[in-house]
Amino acid sequence: MARFRGGTITREEMQREALRLPPTLREQFESTVGQREFLLSMVDKRLMVEEARRRGIAQRPEIARQVRELEERLIVQALLAEEERAAGRASEAELRAWYDSHKADFAQPERVRLGRVLAAVPAGGTAAERTRARARAEEFARRLRTEPLAKVQALGDGPERAKNGELGLFARGELKDRRLEDAAFALLKPGQISPVVETAEGYAVLQLIERKEARTPSFEEVRSDVEGRLGPVRQRKVFDALRSQLRSAADVQVEVSARP
Repeated sequence: MARFRGGTITREEMQREALRLPPTLREQFESTVGQREFLLSMVDKRLMVEEARRRGIAQRPEIARQVRELEERLIVQALLAEEERAAGRASEAELRAWYDSHKADFAQPERVRLGRVLAAVPAGGTAAERTRARARAEEFARRLRTEPLAKVQALGDGPERAKNGELGLFARGELKDRRLEDAAFALLKPGQISPVVETAEGYAVLQLIERKEARTPSFEEVRSDVEGRLGPVRQRKVFDALRSQLRSAADVQVEVSARP
């Protein structure tokens, strides 16, 4: 793909180097012009390496130390990867045992999916403005008893208007306003409407879209999550076992003198 005095760059080398680039940057080098620029950048790097070697920079103690440290890291990573492959994947019994001992981590609290129609009050609003906002909210509540949320929310002021009135799914403690939370969790059946609630933003009416009771998902539901969480635990076990084996075989002894 490229030649220069003292070396060449093959297609395989170019492709390997390109794979190291982020996908968005890699796209820039797909055209003929882009490939030419990429190959020139690779040639430039080779030329600079050769120039550094000619000047003896590669033999400097600090460079040699960094090369040695990088080599050690790569070798250790390869060793641990080999040990992990030899250990194999977690068995079904191991996955289930880990799930059973960590069930509390998967527990889902009671949650409610809410719709809201808000009659906002400007910051520092007057008593008259608050009265008008409350009257609007009372009208929203009345209309919600006979009309769909998607229609009534168009008259409100909150950001939920962009989502057909849906405010979101919340567990206790996730709604910023305690008054809104109390009103939300008092709703028991989908479609039920709350009384008008005074909030920091103004006056709101809530509608319960869905209620999700507290539950713990079964192992089958979260199996892939369990496998993902157990992975680092097993990696640590592999590391600890290998370290213990090597220390024992090497008869390691460490002596630390107390400072005078």
